[in-house]
Amino acid sequence: MQLRLLTDFQNELAVNYCKLAAISVDPPEVNAAFRAGLAATFPFLSDKERLAIRELDMVETSKSRGETAIPYTFSLMPDLTVHSFYCGYWYVGRPTLEELRQDLRSMMRKCRTDFDPQAAR
Repeated sequence: MQLRLLTDFQNELAVNYCKLAAISVDPPEVNAAFRAGLAATFPFLSDKERLAIRELDMVETSKSRGETAIPYTFSLMPDLTVHSFYCGYWYVGRPTLEELRQDLRSMMRKCRTDFDPQAAR
């Protein structure tokens, strides 16, 4: 997913108390400049030492590029368990905004008893 789309999506998410975070292998100063350029208000975390991508087995190694991070998108429940994930190795594997909305709707149904105020209880 393009970070520009997520930057636009952040205001919509704030209404439902949902948050975004981006993690890259770039140094913090590169992340800060990129975040500022996008006018993003969500955090850009740095895995400069590539510890997280190794721990999560998100590494691809090639002769031409060396070690690179495979792009993944995770939807996390409030307790940080993974609800769903998308492998964006190929661009078409990355989630659309509508897929993320559907993930959020599903997660809200699971954790909010008042999600549908007209539902029988």
